[in-house]
Amino acid sequence: PSNSEQIPADFDLVLIPSLLVLHPSALPILFQEELLNKEATEGEAVTLHCKLSKPAQVEWRKGTKVLRPSDKYKIEQEGPFVELTIQDLDLADA
Repeated sequence: PSNSEQIPADFDLVLIPSLLVLHPSALPILFQEELLNKEATEGEAVTLHCKLSKPAQVEWRKGTKVLRPSDKYKIEQEGPFVELTIQDLDLADA
């Protein structure tokens, strides 16, 4: 046949199940070190810390209030390690 002629061809469609690969970014974030209760004296500071299974944005809350960095709250994060320091403790911080 010449190049301009098309030859009919039969094709069998074969479905191959795909392989699901989970990338590390798709894995859930878990606590590797949970928050622990701390005791402290009024007027002092206390630091709470935890370790996550991988780095992730963390939001600290007290009830429904989101805590933001300020003179009262110091928030630090380095990779999966996260810390909240509460300055000048009072009973309302419990």
